[in-house]
Amino acid sequence: MPIIIVIAILWAALIPAAKADPADPALPTVVVVATTPLAGAELDRNRIAAPVQTATAEDLDRSHAADLTAYMNRAMGGVYVNDIQNNPLQPDVNYRGYTASPLLGTPQGLSVYLDGVRLNQPFGDVVSWDLIPRAAISSMTLMPGSNPLFGLNTLGGALALRTKDGFSNPGTSAQLSYGSDQRRSVELETGGNTEGLYWYATGNKLKDDGWRDDSPTDATQAFGKFGWRSEATDVALTAAYADTDLTGNGLQEQRLLERDYDSVYTKPDNTQNRSQLVNLTARHSVASNVTLSGNAYYRNIRTSTFNGDLNDDDESEEFNGLLNRGRISQHDAGLSAQISVRQLIFGMALIDSTSHFNQSSELGFLTEDRGVVGAGEEDEDALVDLTGNTRTRSLYVSDTLQLPGSMQLTLSGRYDHTSVENRDALIPGGEPGSLDGDHTFSRFNPAVGLTISPTQNFTGYLGYVEGSRAPSAIELGCADPENPCKLPNAMAGDPPLDQVITKTVEAGVRGRLGGTFEWNAGVFSAMNHDDIMFVADDTAGFGYFRNFGKTRRQGAELGLSGTLGALHVGAHYTYLDATYRSEEEVNGEANSSGDDEIIEIEPGDRIPLTPRHVFKSFVEWRVAPSLTLDADMITIAGSYARGNENNQHEPDGVDFLGPGRTGGYTVVNLGADYSATPNLKVFAQVNNLFDREYFTASQLGVTGFDDDGNVVSDGPRQNATFYAPGAPRAYWVGVKYSFGR
Repeated sequence: MPIIIVIAILWAALIPAAKADPADPALPTVVVVATTPLAGAELDRNRIAAPVQTATAEDLDRSHAADLTAYMNRAMGGVYVNDIQNNPLQPDVNYRGYTASPLLGTPQGLSVYLDGVRLNQPFGDVVSWDLIPRAAISSMTLMPGSNPLFGLNTLGGALALRTKDGFSNPGTSAQLSYGSDQRRSVELETGGNTEGLYWYATGNKLKDDGWRDDSPTDATQAFGKFGWRSEATDVALTAAYADTDLTGNGLQEQRLLERDYDSVYTKPDNTQNRSQLVNLTARHSVASNVTLSGNAYYRNIRTSTFNGDLNDDDESEEFNGLLNRGRISQHDAGLSAQISVRQLIFGMALIDSTSHFNQSSELGFLTEDRGVVGAGEEDEDALVDLTGNTRTRSLYVSDTLQLPGSMQLTLSGRYDHTSVENRDALIPGGEPGSLDGDHTFSRFNPAVGLTISPTQNFTGYLGYVEGSRAPSAIELGCADPENPCKLPNAMAGDPPLDQVITKTVEAGVRGRLGGTFEWNAGVFSAMNHDDIMFVADDTAGFGYFRNFGKTRRQGAELGLSGTLGALHVGAHYTYLDATYRSEEEVNGEANSSGDDEIIEIEPGDRIPLTPRHVFKSFVEWRVAPSLTLDADMITIAGSYARGNENNQHEPDGVDFLGPGRTGGYTVVNLGADYSATPNLKVFAQVNNLFDREYFTASQLGVTGFDDDGNVVSDGPRQNATFYAPGAPRAYWVGVKYSFGR
């Protein structure tokens, strides 16, 4: 049944539901969430025409998750992770088929904010999860749909993070943990307040050797906040610092993976990030129903990459390896202001960004352990020196109106104007292959939502929202099919790209049962127009960005959670149907169904790396006042590999190896918390309890090795399925001591 018919039936069902009044005497808990990136525009979650999900610092602590993404993968409905890089701090986080990834070239569709600061980086809209201070997070809100109030790149949803302060988190604590693969971490936290002044600071260090060969992680994060608060005013200055050294050796070819699950294809694949952020926030209540809020921030990010790869250039017989080096320097400054008069909100935002990207490649040799050693000879075709300046100006407005019959109507809209200026330091403007270009994008995105709450335990909603994403500097710098580039290794001259526009409609119902259980059911349909995708070229490893007609992500969601005596239980299910809706032709060199290495995509073909089913469940057992045990289960259906966009790849076992898709998997995790004293807590965590071997992503590609793992130096190469293997069973134990709380 088409999704729009399901939406209509579901909404029609609200009318008879509104006439029933169970009049449950239990008062529901009111969860208030911010409806914009800035504080000061909070609204009861039940008045929002979408299934908003929230979590607190206590939820993160109970999960024992190493970072924010691990928690989202285990606990948030509709979220799943692709470990393309295979480093725990570099996952692709997906929600409803939209992605927030640290990898350049990945279609980005989720926006992320920290205290009003947009964390999507200007060069590619990527999100570096390793730079987010997990220990400092007080709350998180996952807002579904293409909500225009959260600005550019909010195609499938927005993640809004708030940090702790000295009022909500007074006292001091220290935490130590140790576990599998020499994983060790230390975390310190302190906060307090006096006579309106408050302070909060936290720092953490995480190191491990990684479960795959030569894949260590070293991450340092620090966060501080100092502010003053009165009855009407709150002003705070925050600073964040992160320094990470991550090795994630990526996808592995299937035959090599079967021989050694821990092995890597080539190495190293190293990313080093260093980030500084300063953010000044202010909030003032002019009257009981009038609030002014705003922020001003500056962020500096420096990224260095060092990758050892096979040399796929058939003309280079002497060198079979490449060392690719990249440096990205990004400076990001923003200013936002907002006024809220009851539920009426007016706001503006200014963001100015400068990115400098340079790339070089050195020819080299592959060693016996598939490492690459440089030969001192530079590949001049891979040189890039690009500066991109991006400026965005935004205005937005929103109002929630009370209608008769327990109904609320929310009307919103946002206008964004973005300019991107690229300058090539190697090839002057006007010459063939120059990256020079000036581009402008603007759009007004509307939103309308209707909720009905005939009783305090039942709410129905219906919403329509639009969002957009302007092409980034890197996409505009690599958009010419006549001059394909090797991301992130090189770029070429660019024709213009259109901005992506997403239109989302959803409907649902939610409520409470017996005063202790919350439930929700809903359907959604999001249509993308002019999607930007990276298309492989017929030159191995090269490609270009282009607009792609239409794609659609639609589905249904069910959720239930509540308390049964000493048990707290819950489950969430998402059915996701993500398909192409336009006819297209793309390169399919490693796809068996390709005609002259070209595959044809038809409307209805499923989008790679999007599973049809995502199911999560959990149980938390309060065994005693001092002891809690918990378990959670993640079940993800299989999905097609990248390169199999037409879903027709069939391996012959000779020239084409592997099915071109991943199978489904289930992972079970266990945890325990024991409070030895009011100040001392001991905890333990076991992930992937049954040591399941599984794959979170796959891709079709040409392999450079034979059945014995030797380099194919001459003759035809086979095509194979490459996989992102999931982490095996891992454990860690820890202790946390707190005082002054």
